[in-house]
Amino acid sequence: MPETSKVLLGVIETGFIVKVIGRGTMEYCPELFEFLSNKIEKDKIENIYFELSSTTYLDSSFIGVIVSIQKKIKKFHNTDIIILNPSEKVKEIFNTMGLIDILPIQENDEFRNIELNQEIQKKLEKNYKDIKLLLESHQNLMEINDENRKRFVLVEEMLKKELERHKNE
Repeated sequence: MPETSKVLLGVIETGFIVKVIGRGTMEYCPELFEFLSNKIEKDKIENIYFELSSTTYLDSSFIGVIVSIQKKIKKFHNTDIIILNPSEKVKEIFNTMGLIDILPIQENDEFRNIELNQEIQKKLEKNYKDIKLLLESHQNLMEINDENRKRFVLVEEMLKKELERHKNE
């Protein structure tokens, strides 16, 4: 039986929280990035938490969006996103990509009475803007270290070609 994955959002006293249940994958990226970008730029939200205790997997696109949001919140508010209670699998993925020292992680922290009242919907069809976001997200990962550069050079190449095909949208 396939696992049910969800990306839930909610307001907390100190900012905003994103809870990933199951798998955080590319299908959630466009809506999540746009939503959080608006929170940072328009609503002036300074604190964004990614609660990853129930996360079984994050693909490179989703991780790239986390890094992109980190860069954006640094630029607008000079703060960091916070990774809360990452599962062992997430810690392993972050370690492999060299993110353990870059993304602030807090363990054994729990927010009580969180109302996760919004859900990011999966988006299966990609348009020019979505592909551009995925390309930029992977390029952000490639900037972190040489291993990531090698790991994602083919993905970058493929996304650039796909972007070229969609440029007239």
